[in-house]
Amino acid sequence: MACVETRPLAASRTATAWTAEQTADAEACDITQPGYWTWTRTGGMCLNGQEVTYTLWDDKGAVLGTGLMDVKSSMDLSATNVSWNELITVKVIAVTGQVTSLNVSFDVSCTSACSAPSNRPWTGARTLGVGAQASGSVTYNSNVASGASDSFQTKYHMYVTTTGNIPTQPNVNWDSPVQAKIRCDAELATPGCVIPERRAALEYSLSDPNHGAAAAAYGFAQANLRDWAPLSRADGLNDANRARTCGSQSSDPFVLLPQNVPNDSCDEFPFAGSFEGGTDGALCADIVPLFQNGQWMIYEARTDKPVTFNEPCIRGHVALEANQSAGGRYGAFVKNQRILDTEKYNVNVIA
Repeated sequence: MACVETRPLAASRTATAWTAEQTADAEACDITQPGYWTWTRTGGMCLNGQEVTYTLWDDKGAVLGTGLMDVKSSMDLSATNVSWNELITVKVIAVTGQVTSLNVSFDVSCTSACSAPSNRPWTGARTLGVGAQASGSVTYNSNVASGASDSFQTKYHMYVTTTGNIPTQPNVNWDSPVQAKIRCDAELATPGCVIPERRAALEYSLSDPNHGAAAAAYGFAQANLRDWAPLSRADGLNDANRARTCGSQSSDPFVLLPQNVPNDSCDEFPFAGSFEGGTDGALCADIVPLFQNGQWMIYEARTDKPVTFNEPCIRGHVALEANQSAGGRYGAFVKNQRILDTEKYNVNVIA
């Protein structure tokens, strides 16, 4: 008789030990090292350090031999594609007693609208002696409908035997972590997939020659008015929010200061494209970021409207070119990180 088992990834279990009181056909499985998963939002997910133990014993319950296997996997997601590959590797790292080799087969699947059109990393069972490994790729595809999104886990199944013996429990199954569900969507122009448990961060640099002034305005707002982390994307509200903060719908319309900022424009924070944006501009702090003596200095824009540091928003006097550069960076960020409507994201201002 034989048994193969691995510890569930979500929790620890106690190994089942055979005792003399048990009947001859009792199962005895040694649960060994659980794997650990790592992942990023757009880069994919990896499993390392998972050990699976195969145990062979006689009808009296005496262990005749064991085999220890190391399992690894590595998938590469794409933010611009709903198909991706995963590399699976199983290596026999130790054998004892009458177990000299293991026959290993492997297949994958996934939940919900996901499928695995190429679900076996290798065909049939590979016979592996100590130090030998089997490796190959599987392919997944999300069948998410146009305009929709779908979240799911990947599922793994390994079947292990030894030649000439009939196992009582040859199957090992596990899933990718529930807290790291993959999300594929067709809500943006190009469908793609991410792991949204890792919140995306939009970075602006004070030293960027294209949008340094905008970064200085955002940094002032976050450091002095309120900790605006995170923001939430509000798809379709840009124009209405901007009109309330900077334009004709504000009870205090923005007044350009071309004498201080050539080609001046209104750059608001929180962004017009966020649910946190759209505050009446009369309530915002009006500021002018100027680069002087190697650093960004922030000035009040109006003597009749002093900054109280209690404002819920800012209106920055920022050159139109810098304003547009900052907006373009946000647009690329939404696409590359697949920020969906209502999804939260961080804004970081760096040196």
